[in-house]
Amino acid sequence: MASPSSRRARLRGFTLIELLVVIAIIAVLIGLLLPAVQAAREAARRAQCVNNLKQLGLASHNYMDVNTALPLGGFFGGPSGLQWMHGSLPQLTPYFEQTNLYNSFNSIIRYYDPSNPANFTVHGAKLATLFCPSDPKVADGSSAYCTVGWAPGMPGYTAGLTSYRAISGPWVNPPRGVNPATDPNWQARKSNALGVIYVESSTSIASITDGTSNTLLFGESVYGRLSQGDQNCWHWWMAGNYGDTMQTTMYPPNPSKLISQNGGAASNGGSVIVISAASEHPGGANFAFCDGSVRFLKNTINCWPTGLVGSNYLPINVTASANGTYSLNPGATFGVYQALSTRAGGEVLSADSY
Repeated sequence: MASPSSRRARLRGFTLIELLVVIAIIAVLIGLLLPAVQAAREAARRAQCVNNLKQLGLASHNYMDVNTALPLGGFFGGPSGLQWMHGSLPQLTPYFEQTNLYNSFNSIIRYYDPSNPANFTVHGAKLATLFCPSDPKVADGSSAYCTVGWAPGMPGYTAGLTSYRAISGPWVNPPRGVNPATDPNWQARKSNALGVIYVESSTSIASITDGTSNTLLFGESVYGRLSQGDQNCWHWWMAGNYGDTMQTTMYPPNPSKLISQNGGAASNGGSVIVISAASEHPGGANFAFCDGSVRFLKNTINCWPTGLVGSNYLPINVTASANGTYSLNPGATFGVYQALSTRAGGEVLSADSY
């Protein structure tokens, strides 16, 4: 028969100090585990983002096999022939398993015509291939500017969005708001576009003389980082416009921090973010190259010096000419990031430079 003292020993519980120690250990373990879980989730999201860009790269090559050139970044058309029209992504839909959507698309109706409902369904489509999972707000697929209607009596208009935009080159040219029929500088502006997908582009593989493995095709951009006003206007997946389906390398990837560090004005800073590549993946952004590969370019990639103080947001060695074109100052050179965005710049780039 057990003695009273041995029964008391068996019934003894934890002291308060022991419980606190156990709780502290559990808290430490959770603190160590959560970053690992978050890192694993981000790795999965980044892998899905890479796969999405691979799909766009493959679709672009399949498009070229049929049409001998990459899809154009934007064009003028419609009944008058002068309306601003669609971008590259609707043209690629048959090549990333969206043939039914493409067959519902009327390419002669401008993308933002709320008086003509023919493209409403296509325009508002939410396509998972175009969503980076690290930027979840892009999957919302609509914005207040579109849904409230554009004028009294007009129906609401929902815009599907995209995380991925074509790389038009180191600067915005030719611009959206210029009429090629009346602008005497149109051809100069068009010739000033140095990337592979831009307004009225028709880029063949043969014309990418810098090499497809050294030329950017598509890049990420973060919709959720835009101001509310800009979220109402940009990243529309059907629109052939800078800020919707085209972007430049004028500023380094993820320029938001650079703007705040340099005391940039909010309005100009917003414009910089609208036309620049960005991602929610730590340290840089994913890009599809013209050879179909996808690579992660760091925020610290070599870039030309960028002036972000006051109202002049041009890179330091870039001049805007009177005819609306851009040029490098004598003796200046592109950074590695800008050189990757040109199709025929003749730059010599080492694989270990990016």
